[in-house]
Amino acid sequence: MKIKLPKELTGTVFQKVFAVELNGIDMDLFLPALYFKILGDGKARARRLNDPQAIARYIDRLANHLEGAATPDGRRVLERLVRTSLVKTGRVGNTNRGEQILAIAPYSILAAKPGFPTESRRQRGADAFLYFALTRKVQEHKLLRDWLRQCFGRGVELERLPLIDGYYDGDTELDILSRLTIAFSTGFEATSVSTRRDTDTPPACPRQEQALADDLVSYLFAYSERMPSQALIAYLKPLLNLELFIYALRLVYAVNALVRDPSQLPAAMGDADEAAPPEIYLDFTGNVGGLSHQMAADAVRRDVEAYQHFFRANLSLRQLDSYVKKLKESRRHKDLVNANLPASEHGPAYLQAILALPKHPGLGLLIDIYAQEDIANILRTNQEAQRRGTQGEDRENLAAALEQLTVTAESDFERLVIMLDHAQREQGLSNYIKWFASAGGINRNDGILAGVQRNRRSWRYAPSNELLAVLVQLAAVRMAPPNAAPDERVVAEIRLRDFLAFLERRFGFIIDRPPHGQHGAEYHAAARENLRAMLARLRQMGIFTDLSDDFTAQRLRPPYTTSRV
Repeated sequence: MKIKLPKELTGTVFQKVFAVELNGIDMDLFLPALYFKILGDGKARARRLNDPQAIARYIDRLANHLEGAATPDGRRVLERLVRTSLVKTGRVGNTNRGEQILAIAPYSILAAKPGFPTESRRQRGADAFLYFALTRKVQEHKLLRDWLRQCFGRGVELERLPLIDGYYDGDTELDILSRLTIAFSTGFEATSVSTRRDTDTPPACPRQEQALADDLVSYLFAYSERMPSQALIAYLKPLLNLELFIYALRLVYAVNALVRDPSQLPAAMGDADEAAPPEIYLDFTGNVGGLSHQMAADAVRRDVEAYQHFFRANLSLRQLDSYVKKLKESRRHKDLVNANLPASEHGPAYLQAILALPKHPGLGLLIDIYAQEDIANILRTNQEAQRRGTQGEDRENLAAALEQLTVTAESDFERLVIMLDHAQREQGLSNYIKWFASAGGINRNDGILAGVQRNRRSWRYAPSNELLAVLVQLAAVRMAPPNAAPDERVVAEIRLRDFLAFLERRFGFIIDRPPHGQHGAEYHAAARENLRAMLARLRQMGIFTDLSDDFTAQRLRPPYTTSRV
């Protein structure tokens, strides 16, 4: 049966669990939005001044700055260059009428100047999530802004807020695409920031967020002066995708575990530096039908199922949080609820505490009373909708149907959550799968997922060469001494054994052994073959050279560890 929810009970996003909306995300549009968030001190765009559909006008303005570009032939060449290298375009709205600029290529921080993408929802809140994560790492916004300028702002003099604007300093030598991005940005009006600042929601998994920020800051500090801007951007996109993918996946497992057993915090929510579920088996063999391929596909199916369980767990926490707000507004119950909750209304301790409230001898009864009122409201809403839509026909007994739907519930609160789940699951899970696929890079050549996007049974964890190179680079950064000088922030050579240990400790990736629960000599043989396949790929990429048969002595040489630009 279909259930219609009243407006006040509709919704699945709960920012105290995850400030990012779990829905499709496009990393090609993401970096300019992140630039804007950092340059704008975490504030939103004030208003749109630039027309994303006026592509020809902005190309004409760029042509006026380039010698020979005003001729018909020069104009055609320039337009082709802009469309292939400087902008990403797409159709307008759901009707697909017309073409618009979705984002400027992020080769310079001035890609943020036009204020594209015009729809902030395209970022799903991930830009704000990363902004606050990086702010906690760098400690101060001015330092974060300076850090961004150091990484992506070569040759740029920035204007002061509230304008997101800047200009070429006239002296710094730049690669052609960075210089063209700066020149192209001069054809746009400067976008200003609003007075409204995004809300900083403390994370449910603080240590996981810290690890994410450590990875990004360490990586960019180490390689921004070692790579051309095009290479840096090309490597950064899969790293950002991976970091968001892993954080979300570990959060999903942690929330599921916490809802099952609120008596203890899961590893991903704790302060200890320990491995957090899940283990992710990566396949490098490419042998469809082989055991290695099967283990990587099984891991994907397991994780998609975890997202399905997370949907209801997240709804439970979301609804409990709304009841906590009601209880705190009551003079009779405010002191009692405050005594059972931590001082902060965010973070893992708060989520753990509200999950204990339905079992509380006094507050549990109140929560069930609130749930009864909401169930009655759902029943009224559906009866009213039925009267409007089925007059003169035999109507289903809604109360009996809802009772049958919630027959497994042990309390009125659980009955309510089942109804909320049933009413929103189809669309909600569709969005979750879009997130899983896009953050995993199923339709990209630099992701962790491989397979046919429309055939979920073909999905498996099989990193691309680009992502594999990024992982080797990141390992070289994170293995450097913590107080190393700027020139020593990367290790020029790392042992294979240390690389594998880093992948398992940081991301839960396993390559040379089967996951726990997979027993048998054939699985171990498949994992050993998988390791050989990864090394063969690294050898082709120039990262690995066989100098010894001794596993402990084999070395990897990450790209760009010894170069300077």
